[in-house]
Amino acid sequence: MAEKKIDKARRNFLFGAVRRFKNEDPDQPVASTAECVEAIKEANGLYVDGEFEAARDKYKECLQSDQNDADVRYRLGVCQYKIGKYMQAKVEFERTLRIDRSYQDAFLYLGLTLVRLGKPEKAPGLWSQYFNIKAVVVQRELNLQLGLLETGVIDPPEVIAEAVEAAIKDAGDAVG
Repeated sequence: MAEKKIDKARRNFLFGAVRRFKNEDPDQPVASTAECVEAIKEANGLYVDGEFEAARDKYKECLQSDQNDADVRYRLGVCQYKIGKYMQAKVEFERTLRIDRSYQDAFLYLGLTLVRLGKPEKAPGLWSQYFNIKAVVVQRELNLQLGLLETGVIDPPEVIAEAVEAAIKDAGDAVG
């Protein structure tokens, strides 16, 4: 017998008092089905190991049961980006931001994806909305690139992307 999809909004509303009583964090992710929880764990392990194609496939499995999970959409977008599927990555980052407009790392990667697609002039609007106090190296690089783009000094898109990617790598765990 197949499990039914759980409406997270309704579930959060109904169990909100219980969570407050138990001092549970209401912002913790709530999976739609038990299978999805296991798939997310496996996908996250593959993601951390740098196996982005395998992780992408697992994240897609999760989306079959819950289309509105911003974290899964974001990580799927990063996987698509890392394997060079920039149009698919762009779509996933846009969907992430439609679900959760405050998802900072999606702004970062959406701008980076647009640069990889040869549209660096569109990145400043997104990068100016990114703020992560834990990723000072990334903030510095973005500010440098924003300044260069605003003054009309435009490096080739691959140079811009590689500089931002290097900053993300240096930031380590500060960028999801």
